[in-house]
Amino acid sequence: MRIFLTAILIAFISFSGLAQTSSADPVDIHGWYGVGLGLDLKKKWTLGVDYQARFQNNLASYKGSYISLSASKGINKRVDLLAEYRLGLVQDAIFHRYSFGVQYEPKVSGVDLDFRLLILNNIQDFMDVTSATQNALFWRSRIKLGMKLNKEWQLYLATEPVMKVGGVRFVDNWRNTIGVKRKVSSSAKLDLFYMYRPDYAKVSYSRLFHVVGLNFDFATTLSKKKKRNRNSSGGPLR
Repeated sequence: MRIFLTAILIAFISFSGLAQTSSADPVDIHGWYGVGLGLDLKKKWTLGVDYQARFQNNLASYKGSYISLSASKGINKRVDLLAEYRLGLVQDAIFHRYSFGVQYEPKVSGVDLDFRLLILNNIQDFMDVTSATQNALFWRSRIKLGMKLNKEWQLYLATEPVMKVGGVRFVDNWRNTIGVKRKVSSSAKLDLFYMYRPDYAKVSYSRLFHVVGLNFDFATTLSKKKKRNRNSSGGPLR
């Protein structure tokens, strides 16, 4: 655990001299910090609300805020249907993102494994009334592996290519994540992660983002049955 936390600190120090991405310097450090609440309902329904603040330019400047409303419906013990609306309030623009997908969790002894497929429609409204609204369609496929270290700590790994329909390349960007979750109480977890995110959206050059994130996730239930794991089946589609 100490090795993982030390690695994140080294990443901060190693890239602290980098500037905002450009063709001459295409690397940047981002920070994603959020809090979320999940509500387990009856008949395998889960609702979630999430707030996330993001920083860029080596964490020196505020990028924007993202507010997500999500829902999931369990079809059976292994399959869930997912949906989410996310409002992005960033500099000079407002984003509306609608997401729909499915998640499958096979039974594997000793680990938590899931496969997720999403389709996303991203609408960008500019503050400048002379700029036309932009509409983009994406799809994402994620594989995530989790392993309990003890009663309080869990380690997880995930990889997720993001494809843009009609984009410059087949893969628009790729999210590779390592993280740890710390059980704070029976209804709260702390999620600390690092994401290695190459980005291929630019025509003339590729970018690379190092993302360090921290989330507090809270969960409660209205169902008398055992609480479901919102970090795999429900919650925001981060």
